[in-house]
Amino acid sequence: MLDYTTLFVFIHILLMAFWLGADMGTYYSAMLILNKDYSPAQKVVLARVLQGVDIFPRLSMTLILPSGMTIATIRGWAPLNIEWIVLLWIVGFLWAWLIWTIHRPTAPKWGKKLLPLENIWNWVLLTIVCIAVLFSFLSDLFITENWLKVKLTLFGITVGVLIIVNIMFKPFGPAFQKLVSEGSTPEVEQVISSLIIRGKPWIWSIWIIVVVNTALGLFKPF
Repeated sequence: MLDYTTLFVFIHILLMAFWLGADMGTYYSAMLILNKDYSPAQKVVLARVLQGVDIFPRLSMTLILPSGMTIATIRGWAPLNIEWIVLLWIVGFLWAWLIWTIHRPTAPKWGKKLLPLENIWNWVLLTIVCIAVLFSFLSDLFITENWLKVKLTLFGITVGVLIIVNIMFKPFGPAFQKLVSEGSTPEVEQVISSLIIRGKPWIWSIWIIVVVNTALGLFKPF
């Protein structure tokens, strides 16, 4: 007989593994782009690899919350109705579709026009999670376990970091296109390298959060 709890735990851990592993691949590709010995053509290939790998942590993030809350509901840590769980999965898959349509290397041109919608959704999601975190700490009607409340808080911080990184890296696309079309110049190289270097601490913080959240779910320390 199928154990649904084990199934969703497997999905949840798999998503975390894809998130962390693929994010490290994205980071390594970005570091290679900083290498001045590579030609613009080689950097274009690296950017293509970066974009292709980067889609996996983005997709993982969209389904982490639905899978986690499903486990919490089955285990009795978050007494949600089935309607709320179904809604979470619908929203998660819609978010995943949005990410896939915008960010994959073969995304259609019309998909890029949905980027403002993604930005709006990120702010909406951050607001919803902040309200949920506040409500969970003020009452046990939503989440009963303290470690799970912390997990939700850390997820909200991750959404905030995502917003910051998206804003920070806005100049990256135009600068990289200039590198491809006009060749390497000190100004363009400076823009690209400074963005990647400034983004390091934010990327590291996401790794730490994913590891901590995994540990909280496994060890439930408080």
